[in-house]
Amino acid sequence: MQTIQSIRLYYTEGNSDKEYHAEIVANDTGNVVNFRYGRRGSTLKAGTKTAVPVDFAQAKKIYDQLVKSKTAKGYTPAESGNAYQGTEQAGIKTDFVPQLLNPLSEEAAMHLIANHDWAAQQKMDGERRAVHAENGNAIGINRKGLIVPLPQGLADELVAIAGDDTIRMDGEIIGESLFVFDMHIHRGKPLHELPWLQRMRLAQIELASCCHIHALTAAVSREDKNRLWLQTKEANGEGIVFKRIDAPVTPGRPNSGGDWRKFKFTETASCAVMEINRDKRSVRVGLLKEEPTDATFAQLVSVGNVTIPPNFGIPTPGEIVEVEYLYAYPEGSLYQPVYRGPRKDMELDDCTHQQLKYKPADSK
Repeated sequence: MQTIQSIRLYYTEGNSDKEYHAEIVANDTGNVVNFRYGRRGSTLKAGTKTAVPVDFAQAKKIYDQLVKSKTAKGYTPAESGNAYQGTEQAGIKTDFVPQLLNPLSEEAAMHLIANHDWAAQQKMDGERRAVHAENGNAIGINRKGLIVPLPQGLADELVAIAGDDTIRMDGEIIGESLFVFDMHIHRGKPLHELPWLQRMRLAQIELASCCHIHALTAAVSREDKNRLWLQTKEANGEGIVFKRIDAPVTPGRPNSGGDWRKFKFTETASCAVMEINRDKRSVRVGLLKEEPTDATFAQLVSVGNVTIPPNFGIPTPGEIVEVEYLYAYPEGSLYQPVYRGPRKDMELDDCTHQQLKYKPADSK
């Protein structure tokens, strides 16, 4: 049996503190949709929505309806259990295509610190999230361009900022806070052709008094970039993003180079959970060996085990998680893996070996 898709939902209000798990499980004769529910931390009651196995398309429809019914009642994927806005638009494709970054070496990063045409921002360790508000409504958009719910407080603040106009910003969401690193529409006016630094200055002014939405600081001078580099490294931050100050909005990822570049102090990979190691607080994770056109769970190749810290729930097979590591062996496991948490904005076809940084062949 293999878990193909799963989700954990939470609900906290007054004296209520509940959780609800749903999953699609494949067996020899088809697929079943199972669920578990109960008070958080207690033994959960279990059940199924499929009396007999069904094909995947039918199981996915049952699963999606189940998740939608629970989120409509106030359940949320946030472990805080705090309310999210309605999910009736979730999964709808938008026109948003994120601007993606290519990596650069530490030597190249030092050159950009000295280059006055480039600014720098801290690389946040969250999920990519664009936000859009108009006509009194706010939506979140993930890195796939699909509508996703926003924390209610963040959505309310975004609507208040937009007023009678339209606003769109790009950033990363961590918990119930959005960290903005670009602005695409301001007061109904598209900003795509404006220089990036000018777009960022508008965002800093617009968001100065916000509680849930924050504009990331842009370090422009050589001294400020050096300071940001040292502060982020000392704080064990993920890395630094360098941006050409006159860059327009450029969707997608360039074949090489680009106006946005990243340097990571730590290596991470998005991996799929293959199985839970029984009697141990760890899971086996895997990656797809080659870039797939139609990724399946069966194509996963193990890259080792990772321990789940006590402050995280144990992920189920099929979930996508982020794992930090020192380097990877070409034909083996990740070295010194550290669990960083679930990646709800990633899918199985994102979990490829192309992400990995390998140990040099001449290393001892």
